[in-house]
Amino acid sequence: MIADLDIPEATFSDRYPRPGKADFEFASVVLMFLYQHARGFDQSELHRQLTGTAYVYIRFGLSRPPTQQAVSYIWRNRLSLADRCTIKSTAREIRDIAADHDIVSDDEPRLNPAEIADTEITDELIMNAVEAARDRGLDEFDSDRASNATFGDLVFFERQGYLNIADRGTTTRSEGSSKRFERISDRRETPHGDTHLRTMKKTAAPPEQTTLDDYEDGRRPRDWQRIRDEVLDPFHRGVATILEGVRENGGIREPVIAAIDITPWPVFTSPYKNNEDVARSDEPVVVNGEERYPREEYPEMVHGLKESHERGYEMATITIIGEDTPIVLGVEPVRRESDWETEDARNTSQARIVERLLKQAEQHVDIHKVFCDRGFDAHSVRDTIDRHDTTYLIPKRKYQAEIEDIEELERESVTGAGVVRNVPHGHDGRVHTGSIMYVPSTEEEGAYAVFTTNRNVPVEQVQGFVGQYTQRWRIENEYKSIKKHFLPAVGSMDYRVRFLYFVIGVVMYNVWRLTNLLFREAVDVHLGEHPPIPAGEFIEILAFCIVPGD
Repeated sequence: MIADLDIPEATFSDRYPRPGKADFEFASVVLMFLYQHARGFDQSELHRQLTGTAYVYIRFGLSRPPTQQAVSYIWRNRLSLADRCTIKSTAREIRDIAADHDIVSDDEPRLNPAEIADTEITDELIMNAVEAARDRGLDEFDSDRASNATFGDLVFFERQGYLNIADRGTTTRSEGSSKRFERISDRRETPHGDTHLRTMKKTAAPPEQTTLDDYEDGRRPRDWQRIRDEVLDPFHRGVATILEGVRENGGIREPVIAAIDITPWPVFTSPYKNNEDVARSDEPVVVNGEERYPREEYPEMVHGLKESHERGYEMATITIIGEDTPIVLGVEPVRRESDWETEDARNTSQARIVERLLKQAEQHVDIHKVFCDRGFDAHSVRDTIDRHDTTYLIPKRKYQAEIEDIEELERESVTGAGVVRNVPHGHDGRVHTGSIMYVPSTEEEGAYAVFTTNRNVPVEQVQGFVGQYTQRWRIENEYKSIKKHFLPAVGSMDYRVRFLYFVIGVVMYNVWRLTNLLFREAVDVHLGEHPPIPAGEFIEILAFCIVPGD
């Protein structure tokens, strides 16, 4: 309701800098404060809401969630007393109208079982929802251990699920996590940390013998590729069962819109030896003009990240976005060449990553559109998506300063957007046509953001079509949720452990999304877009359900 309001700037004073000179647009700031006072939030709670799971800041047109300090500064120094009074009185009117139409609630769902009695969510409803989601997410994993083993596989994956959401490690040195798990579990015995870690490695370890199916491109697959395939097989069986629950509860309407992106998982172990560890036979590599000596057996999947001093693993995912329940449909590890490597490295191209992710996702859903960020601006990527008979929307890496002199440009007078249609995009002897769209940039004054698509977009539809791209930010929020709430603390560099733990983190994220969907009617939310259970609170209640007794 608030996000759809028009904010007449003439109503307010001129103490707030004009657009382009401030971090946040004036109208967005007013909407933010209307929301705060209509809901009766203090500044701390407003900040939590803006950075939480409802993507409130995106709805208000904010480029990012302001810090609590920024909220306080804007309120006191950028808005006059008269402005603040206008906002407060308008917020009261909004609240009264919303209350008259029964579209606002004073009670936020809470997840401590002892505190739920006064809300519409019952203990039984939460437990049933979480257990149903858990059973669809974890029981597909198989360690291939002996049938007479002391502990069944589900015990280990229940425990790993708990360790992921409790942000704990899994070795015997993680004494606190082991004791906490034993305390919360009703089981008479729980696995030792060493046994647990061996089981996780065994789960991700591929068979010793390769088969003809492994030689997908005619070459022997690398170990990381076989680990990937071993882990993703049960992951996809779990995705299929989770989507059954999503479909049964009306949380998805196909064909879907999906987003593809890549996220890093940093490591802090240096790839170079200390001086005292260097042997005479070691061969150096030159990094920034300096000779360095790489460590033997350093994981080949670790590579340099955005900053020169950073390194880590990277994972690509494809996720349902838009108005449907956001479920991760596929995961693909990213292989990049590194400065410290002395052998020939096989990079995974962006097109190869997109191809594998689309194949994974198409096992489960029909896809109508795919959104990627500027890192995927390549003819090979566009060709890959087009060959899957799917619409893409990908921004160009650079902004365009002027567009008036572009031949065959169609210009929309009101919005200033422009389009060149029937543009050929070629790769590897294949050509498809599409549109190049120009919309006024929100980041650089006087510049235009440039988007490419394989659709023939009329000029009057450019602004609306490109406007859908904001939905891609949900995959960024997905990564934040997974890293903050669903990845364990882990020091192991073993790729079997790293990839398996990341995939289990994705499973837990999907479980969270399904759980919210399963009792959405109880809290009156629309599909899976606004989770009634924030991830941070979800992990506590899930801990009670993920370690059942005998």
